[in-house]
Amino acid sequence: EEPLQLASWNSKMRRLLLSTCALNWGAISPAIFGSMFQSVMDEKARRNLGAHYTSEKNILKLIKPLFLDELTAEFEKIKNDKGKLNNFHKKIAGLKFLDPACGCGNFLVISYRELRLLELEVLKALQKGQQVTTISQLVRVDVDQFYGIEYEEFPAQIAQVAMWLMDHQMNMQVSEAFGEYYRRLPLRKAPTIRHGNALRIDWQSLINPIPFEKGPQIYNYIFGNPPFIGTAYQKEEQKEDVRIVFGNINSSGMLDYVCCWYLLAARYITQYNSESLKIKCAFVSTNSITQGE
Repeated sequence: EEPLQLASWNSKMRRLLLSTCALNWGAISPAIFGSMFQSVMDEKARRNLGAHYTSEKNILKLIKPLFLDELTAEFEKIKNDKGKLNNFHKKIAGLKFLDPACGCGNFLVISYRELRLLELEVLKALQKGQQVTTISQLVRVDVDQFYGIEYEEFPAQIAQVAMWLMDHQMNMQVSEAFGEYYRRLPLRKAPTIRHGNALRIDWQSLINPIPFEKGPQIYNYIFGNPPFIGTAYQKEEQKEDVRIVFGNINSSGMLDYVCCWYLLAARYITQYNSESLKIKCAFVSTNSITQGE
């Protein structure tokens, strides 16, 4: 909808473009979009938005103890029991994940990849070398198990596309493992990425309502890297966010902006936790929230 100014080209830029086009992009992780997006934002914009790219290595540091290690250990215990494996498969296909500060979706993308890789091991254990002719009926884990909220519109769009790209890459791995080409086209399901202010949106509102008698759908895991912005760097809108979230709690205006996500996550867990569902949360953190005020 907006006019784009043409770049001023020279022969070196042309050669670079041609060499880039010759590269096989199929093996490149969609998570790289986060790094690419951040690189085109100026330093001041990154500071104001708290948009700091989280590497895959650091994402794994968070999601492994949060859910991946536990699920992998459970699979190893039951991988020779077909009945328990089927139940485990249903379980991982029913998990729901929320990143309430998702940026370009790196946490969602890497988590989805790891869940699909685990599902692939489950399918291999269930089939045990049998000829598979209906692989589309076997794959259950899908992008619609993942939810995100992002303040900026452009990275929110990137997050959704990156999830579909990762879905395609994982479908190619399934195709290779079982010798049948598998794709999900047309795209019937999508991750739910809400463009908006996570501190003024009801996180539960992202989950589509289902018949009441079946019970509410709840996030199993809440994670991400919310923005750290000290009170001296907060804009007026961000200070208002803190006032809305913390209400009348004394001196809450002195807290780092990230504390709002901690409080909202704690409230969500308090509201929806039950004996049958233990909601877990993990955010990338620094010790700055325990220093000073």
